[in-house]
Amino acid sequence: SLHTLVSRLAAGFPDTWLRVLYMHPGSFDTGLLDVMAEHGNVCRYFDLPVQHASDRVLRNMGRGYTSAQVENIIGSIRARLPDAVLRTTVMVGFPGETSEDFERLCEFVEASEFDHLGAFKYSDFEDLPAHHLPAPVSDDVAAVRYERIMGLQKKISLEKNRRYIGRSIPVLVEAATAPGVYRGRARFQAPEVDGVVTLRGGHPLVGSVVTVTVTGASHYDLDGIVE
Repeated sequence: SLHTLVSRLAAGFPDTWLRVLYMHPGSFDTGLLDVMAEHGNVCRYFDLPVQHASDRVLRNMGRGYTSAQVENIIGSIRARLPDAVLRTTVMVGFPGETSEDFERLCEFVEASEFDHLGAFKYSDFEDLPAHHLPAPVSDDVAAVRYERIMGLQKKISLEKNRRYIGRSIPVLVEAATAPGVYRGRARFQAPEVDGVVTLRGGHPLVGSVVTVTVTGASHYDLDGIVE
C-alpha cells in the first residue's frame, strides 16, 4: 500500500523531505495520515485534484467520487493533522457546466480554503469523450469563470501566507538569484506548482535547509531572513 511504502522510505531516509503528489480522491489512502503524524520528514502536504464540486459535473467527468466524499477526506485530514497543507486543481468550462454548477464550485472553494489551488479552462478536442457532451461552454464564459475562481483563491492564499509572518520555518535553499539573495521552498511549497521563499542574509549553501524568519507575504510567495 502507499502508506506502507512512504513509511518505509521515511524511516530509511530520515534527513530527506518526502512529498506525496496527486492523491486521487477516489482512492485516497487514509493510512497516510498516521504516517505523516509519525514521521516528521513526510511533508504534511495533500495534493487532491478534485476538479469540481458539482456531483453532476463530476459524474460527467467520470471522476468516480462525489463532493461529499471529498469534503469527508478534507475533514479527516484537518481533524488528524491541523497544520496540514492542501492543494487542489479545478476545471471550469467543462461541457454542460451550468451557472448553478459553477456557483457550487465557488462555494466549495471558499469553504474549503485550500492553501494552493490551480484552475484550468476545459480545452476541447474531437478525440475526447467530453467532445460529444451537450451544452458546451463558450470560451468567453469559461474565461470569466476562471478569473472569478482565481480571484477567490488569491484572497484565500494571501490570508494563509500572512499567517507565516513572524514565524520561523525551515526552508530548502534551491538557488542563488542575486548577491545575497536566494530562492528556496518550505515544506508547504511543492516544486514548480507553488510559491517560493525569497531569502536574504547569511551565506546559505544551495541544497541546505536553513531556518528562516518570515518577514513578508504576497498572494503566492514569502520573503524571509536567514536566522
